[in-house]
Amino acid sequence: MNVIYAFQIILTSVMLFHTSYLDVKKREVDFKVWGIYTPLIIFFLFYYHSINFLVYSYSFGVSILIFYVFYRFSMMGGADLIAVFLVGLSNPVTYPLFFSKLSELGIEPIVFVLFTSLSILVVSVLNMAKYFKYTKGLPFSTRVILSMSAKRIKVKDFLNSSFLFPLTVVNDDGSSEMRTSFSIEEDDKEWREKYLKLVRDGRLTEDDYIWVAWGVPVIPFMLIGYLISLFIGLPFS
Repeated sequence: MNVIYAFQIILTSVMLFHTSYLDVKKREVDFKVWGIYTPLIIFFLFYYHSINFLVYSYSFGVSILIFYVFYRFSMMGGADLIAVFLVGLSNPVTYPLFFSKLSELGIEPIVFVLFTSLSILVVSVLNMAKYFKYTKGLPFSTRVILSMSAKRIKVKDFLNSSFLFPLTVVNDDGSSEMRTSFSIEEDDKEWREKYLKLVRDGRLTEDDYIWVAWGVPVIPFMLIGYLISLFIGLPFS
């Protein structure tokens, strides 16, 4: 491992650890923080002469496009898109311990996104194993989406929570309807205030169960995906 590569993976890891902490605690990362880490893209200059530009352009472009689509549909925040951009530019090449050939040519950005997605999928499947049994009576597609992305909790737990968004939407008259997603533009505090009012008005009780989705911090999964990509690449050549 040469010195340049060592600094590359250490500083990228520091960036992802730092922003993961902010993502978990606040669900946002200030642009000033990203400004601190923008100089990491200088690492690209050390590899531009050795990468396959066709491979790298495809990998980087597809990675950005995927996260941009999620961003445009309010499924991810701007911080997630910036993180993919910075990791992709500062890590055009990595040298994983296993299956390193394509990573050395410039495929790292898409490997990073792949392992990030797999990390999210593993957590979703574990969540499904826990909550699928509570979805009886709902359409199958709704059962799958709810059990993979949400959890069933009591209203009193929701009122004492942070970054949870109700998928069981209770109206002012006490009627309810189920949705399978929420927008990142929603304010979790406003939802808690609404449900507290419903409890006080007798439309709900604190022991009623509702489905809620967590405002998932994606950057910690990016950290996991990046660390995995340092050990294993794509098993193709």
